[in-house]
Amino acid sequence: MNGIYINRLAAGVWLLLVAVLLFSAWRQGPVVDTSVIALLPADEQQPNIIRATDHQADAYANSLLLVIRGQTAAEAAEGTRHAAERLAALADLVNLTWQAQGAEALVQDLYPYRFTVLSETVRERLQQEGGSAQYQLALQRLFNPVSGFSQQPLQDPFSLFVDLAMAQQSNLPVSADQGLLRLTASDMPAYLVRLELLDDPFNLSVQARVNAVLNPLLNELQQRGLSVYRSGLLLHASAGADQARAEISTIGVGSILGILLLILWAFRSVAPILHVMIPLATGALVAMAVTLLLFGRIHMITIAFGAGLVGVAVDYAMHFLCEARVVPRQQVIRRLLPGLVLGLMSSVLAYAGLALAPFPGLRQMAIFSAVGLVAAWLTVLLWLPLLSTRRSTGPLPAAATLDRWRKQYPYIGQSPRLALVLIVLGVCSAAVVFQGSARDQVALLQTSSADLLAEDRQVQSLLGNGSSTAFLLVSGDSFEQVLQTEEEFQAALGSLIADNQLQGYRALSQVLPSLQRQEQNSQQVRALYDAQWQSMADLLNLSQQQRSAALESMHESTRVRLTPQAWQAMTLGQAWTANIVSSEPGDVATVIQLQGQLSRELKQQLMALAEPLHNVVFVDSLGSMTELLERYRTEISNWLLLAYACVLVLLVLRYRFASWRILLPPLLASLISFAAFLLLHDGYNLFNLVALMLVLGIGLDMGIFLNETRESAHTWLAVTLSSASSLLAFGLLALSQTPVLYHFGVIVLPSLLLTWLLAPLMREFSTGETDHG
Repeated sequence: MNGIYINRLAAGVWLLLVAVLLFSAWRQGPVVDTSVIALLPADEQQPNIIRATDHQADAYANSLLLVIRGQTAAEAAEGTRHAAERLAALADLVNLTWQAQGAEALVQDLYPYRFTVLSETVRERLQQEGGSAQYQLALQRLFNPVSGFSQQPLQDPFSLFVDLAMAQQSNLPVSADQGLLRLTASDMPAYLVRLELLDDPFNLSVQARVNAVLNPLLNELQQRGLSVYRSGLLLHASAGADQARAEISTIGVGSILGILLLILWAFRSVAPILHVMIPLATGALVAMAVTLLLFGRIHMITIAFGAGLVGVAVDYAMHFLCEARVVPRQQVIRRLLPGLVLGLMSSVLAYAGLALAPFPGLRQMAIFSAVGLVAAWLTVLLWLPLLSTRRSTGPLPAAATLDRWRKQYPYIGQSPRLALVLIVLGVCSAAVVFQGSARDQVALLQTSSADLLAEDRQVQSLLGNGSSTAFLLVSGDSFEQVLQTEEEFQAALGSLIADNQLQGYRALSQVLPSLQRQEQNSQQVRALYDAQWQSMADLLNLSQQQRSAALESMHESTRVRLTPQAWQAMTLGQAWTANIVSSEPGDVATVIQLQGQLSRELKQQLMALAEPLHNVVFVDSLGSMTELLERYRTEISNWLLLAYACVLVLLVLRYRFASWRILLPPLLASLISFAAFLLLHDGYNLFNLVALMLVLGIGLDMGIFLNETRESAHTWLAVTLSSASSLLAFGLLALSQTPVLYHFGVIVLPSLLLTWLLAPLMREFSTGETDHG
């Protein structure tokens, strides 16, 4: 009676703990993440590099851009206005920008600085022959009534502001046309509509609301004969969420349906389905609750991967149900406990290897899987004995059928030829594995379709935006120091452009000169007046008073300086916020955005140019991420070897020299499957190695239970049902369009199948148990 009371008390405590965890997670609120970036490790470089990378990513993440293009400007403009009307329904969710302010009005704020902020072309003209080239150009504009240039002979006789305005406008990818933002780089009339998101682009409700308006709008515009190109992180996040949802339903529902059919076939009863589903549901819910409480959010890929957890957690319930048919109910747990403990320890140990990788997504998977297994294990241990009131009813027909087949199966102890074949196969597979090459590209994490990526690149190209993953970071104690460094570095970038290696760049110093450069500009302007003003005044037939007023205006204007604070307050300055990472006193950082595709050779050149300068760094986020993937792949390889060693020690402590019978099937299956994968693919990656850990954990369960029960017929049935469930779960992962999940499934599927086929070969000779023990 005391034992029953203790069992019921433990079951009640577990029920209470599950309820508390679920309530806490529900109260916090479920937050589902669909960002592929969340799967990546944090950058281990300097803090300012991390900050710059995040700043570039945020500038992209918060914007949703639409480019509407038509055969004629009138059609494209009308389509743009229609789009703005429809998108106004999202006013509480986005800030909509589609109307243009005149380009001249944008740069008008720079008029007071016309003698200190000069375009690079004007600087070159003023350095030659006393500025005679600028003087001649100003005369042409002054005396040509159809030139289209407005000129003020007293305030700006040499047309310096006209050149400045033209240079500033050329730095803008859009111009004002019919009150809209027309893209200047498009070969057909095209207009821009920008939506600035006020909420997280990974928020599923935000995605749903935006898509509910955007998708019908795209169909309407296409029916009008207009082309629409889109760019924005929300689009990729939404596509990834849709794909993950589809695969979750495929993997999870497919696994559960397969398990239900297996149970009906094996037990010929509906009741065992409840006994299997309770541990599975408890494990999944507890795993999700703990993950949410620890991480604050749960990733879609974690949920999809966790759907495969049913293939492992079902193992414990299957063994209980099978043993309960031939062993008295009160003795089932006592009989299974050693195997259940060792099975749980080995599986959790294998899954824990995921937590060693510095990828937040993989750590989530590790926590989700380990917690889910422990929760399912406790549920079987504490709840099923109380829920299962049925007495043992004798052997299952399915167990007898499988046992007859197993007895006809050869085993290695009586077949030297079979042993030789397996040895040769293992050695050849090991040779292929050791000769295999690695692939550490971040592209493996990409979930967006090729069409969506091409569409995104098209929009960014029309806007003249550089890569957000490769740029030059310039840092210093003040804006002045940073801007001077940028101006010095521009000469090297100009040489790369002249050699057709670099398409272009976008630097803050192009539009905001340093105070030092502004002083140089003012000196050049004074020299221009000294050399050319008398001739200009004579041609204009100015009075002495007018001449004096013009000179006084020049001297006053050359003393004016454009400060970073004044620049940032201008409307024009808002277009350059992405280039300013930090503007705090003593901590100023800007980025020089690089345009076009950057070859490996060009990246090496940029790195070499930046290396001598302590405050300039070439940042290549994708390249750095590839290096991290390579390093952590090496670490996971070492952990895999260590995991095998630790498991071997654990097995030897209990099974002595028979440990090889448990360890060899998953080891040999892993080698063969991994070698086959390498022969069919051009390299392996970190996620393939993590999959081998899962094979170790699942395969060990099989061998442990078979040895603990002396390979009884019902244990073999439970092992077979569990293996089939795992094959269903992870086999569907191999069909996934999500690269991370695919690289798990494509290794786990054949490895588990081979482990199940190899396990009987390693058995000791036995007739098996079919009685009550």
